[in-house]
Amino acid sequence: MLAFTDQGTGQPIVLLHAFPLSRRMWEETVAAWSSRFRILAPDLPGFGDSPSFAADFSMESCAREISHFLQDRNVKEKIVLVGLSMGGYIAFEFIRQFPEKISGLVLAATHPLPDTEAAAKGRRETVEFVLQEGSQALSERLLPKLLGATTLAAKPEVTQRVRELIVSNSPEGIAKACLGLASRRDSTPVLRMIQVPTLIVAGSEDVLIPEARAVEMKQQVKGSELEVFTACGHLVNLEQPQVFQERVLGFLEVL
Repeated sequence: MLAFTDQGTGQPIVLLHAFPLSRRMWEETVAAWSSRFRILAPDLPGFGDSPSFAADFSMESCAREISHFLQDRNVKEKIVLVGLSMGGYIAFEFIRQFPEKISGLVLAATHPLPDTEAAAKGRRETVEFVLQEGSQALSERLLPKLLGATTLAAKPEVTQRVRELIVSNSPEGIAKACLGLASRRDSTPVLRMIQVPTLIVAGSEDVLIPEARAVEMKQQVKGSELEVFTACGHLVNLEQPQVFQERVLGFLEVL
């Protein structure tokens, strides 16, 4: 069973966290939105306080787990799904499997493409690295990729927080998820399936998923909106929390 935060009442908003973080990355977002909505933020399997899957970690199995989680929490209304990075990959799978359960979508710092051969090889190397060297060493390797140059230079408190979030996860949980990310399928066909209001968010300094990917998604998701945050890297909600909260809240309030 997934560990989770469930706070507030009203329209349910489900927040899916990035790799290799946890639901704690959403703490400020939960505080900002829970006076108007019911905010549900699970720890994905193997992260935060959630146990790992007995079977392999995959985007498909995570989507099913989110569906079971909603049933367990007695969520009967359609949800707005907010997925950042890996959370977005799982959101694509959720749309594939449960399109009838969604009334709105926020895709942040994510894209529908599968890993290239080179990227998949890099993930397998990351698996070996984290199992040998641990989560602390991995955090130092990932921080320059997860955060934008502006954040790294001017916001040491954000850098330290992301480091702590990574270190709090077990090497084994990170490794299983890494293999799942490497084997995920192409979700480009899903973009044409999306029939709900959709906001796409990107960071201008994101070195993992460039702004151009967000532009491509906007062109393929009918009626979608695009917001690019300047001086911001991959973890948009942590690097520019107030801007993220206000912009997405504006989108949520008109659904």
